[in-house]
Amino acid sequence: MASKSCSYVLNIVYAIFGLCIFSIALWLYIEVTNLTNLRNSNHYLLDYNLYWPQVIPWLFIIVGVLIISVSCCGVFGAKKASKGLVFTHVIFIAISIFAIIAVAIVSFVFGGSTSTDKFLKDTIWDAYFQSKTDTATADAFGLLEKRFQCCGAMSPRDYVNWKTDFPQSCCDVYYHGWLEPYTVECDITNKRANERHGCSEVAAQYARIAMYGLSGASIVAALIGLGVLINATVLLKSLRRKPKNVTAKYESESKKVLL
Repeated sequence: MASKSCSYVLNIVYAIFGLCIFSIALWLYIEVTNLTNLRNSNHYLLDYNLYWPQVIPWLFIIVGVLIISVSCCGVFGAKKASKGLVFTHVIFIAISIFAIIAVAIVSFVFGGSTSTDKFLKDTIWDAYFQSKTDTATADAFGLLEKRFQCCGAMSPRDYVNWKTDFPQSCCDVYYHGWLEPYTVECDITNKRANERHGCSEVAAQYARIAMYGLSGASIVAALIGLGVLINATVLLKSLRRKPKNVTAKYESESKKVLL
């Protein structure tokens, strides 16, 4: 009974970690996709390469789905006390632990690599130049600057050569008492705008933090998975163990009936 209760608790905690990993990876994938959609698609018609910021979220999404599925199998197997389901759970929990560690290592090694930074830098630069001639891209890039608190591609000085003022997205909105928020003059001399980092640097830093965070959460999930594996192995042994004195009990009952 104790191993069953432990199985329920451990598998639920394992599933929660899997859901967290899945959700964060899905968010990262959407952010990277929104960023790449700002690029000039004509420049990438013959580019069939997959880059790590595009691949790593998918790897963690798969890991999250695997963790949730394995946890459901473990809960169901413990509830039914089925040797077949528990044995299947033991096999797949071992596979999931291996997959988690492998993906975490890949993310740690390549998430902060120079190729990742170069991909994000080139993407931001392309989106920035596209915003010069396309109004929709300019609005989307402005939204990116507001959300990331950044300005320009490499730095705010990117706007100096072709604008008399910074875009309003480079400047803060101030609140004054109970009045509605009002904007400030966002000219080239604006101190706060000039102190902001370029969006390529900020995007690379956020992507690095997200991928390292996913790796750390995955390592914790792998440790929990190890506990699930040990508990499932104990549960499987208890299910395989034959009840004692069952034959003797039946024989004594049959003798009583005869008497």
